[in-house]
Amino acid sequence: MAFEHYVRSGDKLLRCGYTTGSCAALAAAGAARLLLTGAAPEKLSLLTPAGLTVTVRPAWCGMEGTEAVCAVVKDGGDDPDATHGALIEARVARAAGADITIDGGPGVGRVTLPGLDQPPGAAAINRVPRAMIAAEVEAVRAACGETGGLAVTICVPGGEQLAQKTFNPHMGIVGGISILGTTGIVEPMSERALLDTIALDLRQAAARGESRVILTPGHYGEAFLQALGPAPVPVVCCSNFIGDALDEAAVQGFTQVLLVGHAGKLVKLAGSVMN
Repeated sequence: MAFEHYVRSGDKLLRCGYTTGSCAALAAAGAARLLLTGAAPEKLSLLTPAGLTVTVRPAWCGMEGTEAVCAVVKDGGDDPDATHGALIEARVARAAGADITIDGGPGVGRVTLPGLDQPPGAAAINRVPRAMIAAEVEAVRAACGETGGLAVTICVPGGEQLAQKTFNPHMGIVGGISILGTTGIVEPMSERALLDTIALDLRQAAARGESRVILTPGHYGEAFLQALGPAPVPVVCCSNFIGDALDEAAVQGFTQVLLVGHAGKLVKLAGSVMN
């Protein structure tokens, strides 16, 4: 059941995918439904923060002792995504009290350094995916007329090996991948088109006589700058291509470059991972 949403890149249409966060929320909803109703869902749907609906069939959904387990296959679309095809699994069990708790199990990394989305010691499940998981499980619980506590554990079979293909080791996230996504949707990057756009933005700013520029690699940096109001200098979104953007800024004669972004992105630069 492919996700049929596309973006245009030059003369190409590229298919979008959905994040590990969306997969975790879908799987958690499926496991909660099985636990509370005794019936495994054939399909799962989620309205993402981007406003797009993702509908999938679970890879599997069944009981293991007192836990309900549901897994969803990660679909990165046409993006060169290291987690494409991974199984994102949710385990849901009844718990004391009335809270819905969320933690990471095998294959989900643990944060060991400060400055990331989650504090040291926490599972590397970022705050937007956590909110999505909690909302989906709460919706199932409310629909079933339940009020008891539920413990949700997100796992990724093979996640520890998969994490070696990501930047998690450089960022102090150990033991697995991160559960990520601010919009719930993966928009594929056409590398050449993106590099051309970055270079064009910098050339245009230089042509206007600008000598200073702000580079931001992702959604967090953009949101932070927008909250501050109009920037006094040009802002160029460079995605992960920080090195290329810095090279182009030097070619265009910029004398000051400020990087604004989430710590996870900037750690790549500190670790000499330049694109």
